[in-house]
Amino acid sequence: MCYKGPVSESEALQPSSGPGLPTARDKRETAYPSVIEKEKRMSFRIPLPRPVAGVALAAVLVAALPLASAAQETAQEKEKAAKEQEKKARITEEILVVGRAPREVPLATVTTIKAQALELMKPRDLAEAIRFAPGVMVTTGNKDEYTLKLRGIDSRRIALLVDGVPVVEPYYGSFDLKTVSAGGIQTLQVTKGPSSVLYGPNTLGGIVNVITTRPTPDPRLALNASYGDRAARGFGLDTSYLWGRVGLAGSALYQAADGTSYTDAGGARLERRNSDYERLNVSGKVYYIPSDRTEFMLNVGHYHSVYGMPPDLYGKPRFWRFKNWDRTTVNAGGFTSLGEMSTLRFRAYYVSYFNTLDQYNDAAMTSRQFESTFDNANYGFFALADLPVSGWNVIKTSLTYQKDIARSQDDINLPWQDFDQETVSFGLEDHVSFLEAWQLIGGVSADRLAKFTGGATTRLNPLVGLKFTPWDALDVRLAYSGKSKFPNMRALYSPSSGNPSLKSEFARSWELGFTYSRSFYLAGAVFLNDIRNLVDSIRLPSGLRQYRNIGEARINGFELQAQKSWRWLEGTLNYTYLDPWNKSDDRPLDLTPKNNLNFEVTVKPLARLDIALLGLWASESSWYDTNARKSVDIPAYFTLDAVISFEAGRFSPFLRVTNLFDKYFYTEPGYPWRGRFLEVGIKADVF
Repeated sequence: MCYKGPVSESEALQPSSGPGLPTARDKRETAYPSVIEKEKRMSFRIPLPRPVAGVALAAVLVAALPLASAAQETAQEKEKAAKEQEKKARITEEILVVGRAPREVPLATVTTIKAQALELMKPRDLAEAIRFAPGVMVTTGNKDEYTLKLRGIDSRRIALLVDGVPVVEPYYGSFDLKTVSAGGIQTLQVTKGPSSVLYGPNTLGGIVNVITTRPTPDPRLALNASYGDRAARGFGLDTSYLWGRVGLAGSALYQAADGTSYTDAGGARLERRNSDYERLNVSGKVYYIPSDRTEFMLNVGHYHSVYGMPPDLYGKPRFWRFKNWDRTTVNAGGFTSLGEMSTLRFRAYYVSYFNTLDQYNDAAMTSRQFESTFDNANYGFFALADLPVSGWNVIKTSLTYQKDIARSQDDINLPWQDFDQETVSFGLEDHVSFLEAWQLIGGVSADRLAKFTGGATTRLNPLVGLKFTPWDALDVRLAYSGKSKFPNMRALYSPSSGNPSLKSEFARSWELGFTYSRSFYLAGAVFLNDIRNLVDSIRLPSGLRQYRNIGEARINGFELQAQKSWRWLEGTLNYTYLDPWNKSDDRPLDLTPKNNLNFEVTVKPLARLDIALLGLWASESSWYDTNARKSVDIPAYFTLDAVISFEAGRFSPFLRVTNLFDKYFYTEPGYPWRGRFLEVGIKADVF
């Protein structure tokens, strides 16, 4: 199995092509970058961080005009071909609500995982689907949430989108990967490094966009079922059809288990208390496509779950349970052409979260202590315009608006607490091509947070980059960006620990990267991140806690990915080195291993038989216990998964084993990962 690699955003946004090596299963659907793609990557944006930087940017662009003029005639000759390629690449879901950068922006490192790769992995949710991507670390802890880090930056500073819509819970500013089903995913994109300013606010750590299945002219209905240890069962369906100008796509997945188990350090198999769950994820999309230059989409989805929260192995026993954790999403939008080459993309959305947490006094959960309820929501819109000035110069603009609403009740019959805030972002980029192989890109976004308590915070976030493409097989890029992250609503407004005076976090990021793709695929990047004004909760002399801007950190490192494919064998190797340092406390950042290595090998001994091995190794890390005032070591670990799948006509049975060696390991103290898990299943393509 092969990812389509960490690629430039321009390559990642093309739904049926990219620089990754073709798999043996489907070489026809994988192509190397074409000449047209090369020309499309020759566009630029440059950041406008402050007024002085704006003047410097203008000087750079003016100086580039004579060179660009010399290449203008060639660019105009290729404009028609590029336009045709643009038509093929457009899809509504890739217009990210808070920052889907256009396909011409090639500065950020993007890993694109296609449906074919996910099909070999047989993941149950997004946590399992994304876990083996380069630069990614998935972790689980206190609330039984599965979150991630991108190059060492945690999920509170990462934007998660499904079909371009943010699914970040507004009060805590976080997300749980297990609430996003792996069923029906068409493409998974992970963006790291200096990303486009058109992404909008709060993308300091990166962006993950999950794109679900789109309809095709051939009607499709697929059913699947699975059964595993601890009565873990799943039933799902995916369907889509495009007839004429109208299309439908939908999926449904039910999952449940009686609990999970783990093997402790002594080798004993133990049950995780209160670890049962039940989940239902349903979504549907309706399309109207009046022409190849216009598309409209209505998307509705609902996620419902009931689950227990296993306690810390070493702490005081707790008996907590979500009797419902629900999320409902409604969004509508599309794209349309403005004239011959310009494009307007737009989306409006509404996402609600309704969660009820019960805490009990006893393990049998017969005596309830309290019931807290959260009734939160966010809604907003975005508009993004591509405005070609000439064959060598394109202006891009974006406008995003989002309102966050948080309502909480600490217990039944207690009064509700209400908070809300608004975020607005305006982005501007200039893309300039010159001397055939060079691209210059500059831009700036102005992000503004209007606080519930009054007042507002505004930040300017710049981007500047240079890309050199000497030939189709090689890309080299150098970029700088400034990214801000506004504090979450809990940090700002919590009655017990909130601080409305908090500043926004800010990161300065540099990256030098390359991509080579010919007989094999090789990509890498060296990155430097300097993060300031980190928000954390501290204990005051009174004994109470309050959020403060106290942290500074650096996260430097490099990342490599290699891929090779033969007729009967495919392999991917990813390695990430991090130098994560807490500059404020002069110690390593918590729970961040320096070395992460993972691999995927798929052997095809028979035409329809696939045997996949997925391995992950992480070096030791540490966690500072603020109560005990000492550092706790987190041991290094290695885990291996295996998947065997077979195609028999319309039926595809599979066997999956995770944590094959039944190792005891954890990424956060007191919360071990599941032990060996065996699952069998089958997929049936009805038509």
